[in-house]
Amino acid sequence: MKKILLTAFLICVNTLICNAQQTLDALGQNNASVLYRNKGFDKKESKDVEGTPYLIKEFRPAEVSGISQKLMVRYNAETDLVEVQDDNQEFFPLIKKEPFSTINIVPFTNKLRLLTYKTKEGVINGYLTELLNDNNITLFRRDKIIIRMGKESSSSYSAASPSKYVKANNEYYYILKNEEALIMPKNKKELEQLFPSKKEKIELYLKKNKYSLDNENSIIEMAKFISTL
Repeated sequence: MKKILLTAFLICVNTLICNAQQTLDALGQNNASVLYRNKGFDKKESKDVEGTPYLIKEFRPAEVSGISQKLMVRYNAETDLVEVQDDNQEFFPLIKKEPFSTINIVPFTNKLRLLTYKTKEGVINGYLTELLNDNNITLFRRDKIIIRMGKESSSSYSAASPSKYVKANNEYYYILKNEEALIMPKNKKELEQLFPSKKEKIELYLKKNKYSLDNENSIIEMAKFISTL
């Protein structure tokens, strides 16, 4: 009986090792060792915060540059990490370095791109969603989720409010002719500052077209226009 139990146990252990090895093989031994030993990675969502840090919570197959096989991934918009799930349902952060800089999650057509760009918070090495790659310009959206802290009840007449995951306003960036990623201009004044010699062309475009950072289609059309300047 003991031999049977021992044999069954060894089979289970071997199966787990083989499943984990499939993901290791896909990443390559050197990179996988870094991925799986990231002790600073917190795998748990806070139970005290309502909502989710994920735009899409389930793991989905993805093509990752530098890796021959598809991986199961999801994007954490609060930590700005791509999480990889292995066959044992464990998950770990994808290394933020080349060659793993492009993640194409199936069945979406938009890609996640790892880029260095400037924000109000400073210089960030993080993921942006590619919306357009047209001629000389590439347009990106920054998807970010933040934690809005709750409030304790100050009296018996006021109710407490819990902390929540909240989607921040979208930010848009563009790369022109393989230069650095810049934030999209907000208005006519910023456009003219970027392209002072194209003032008449900008005025003519804005007379015929509405431009708003609240409208993604409008931003995409503006990016196409910028590529002609």
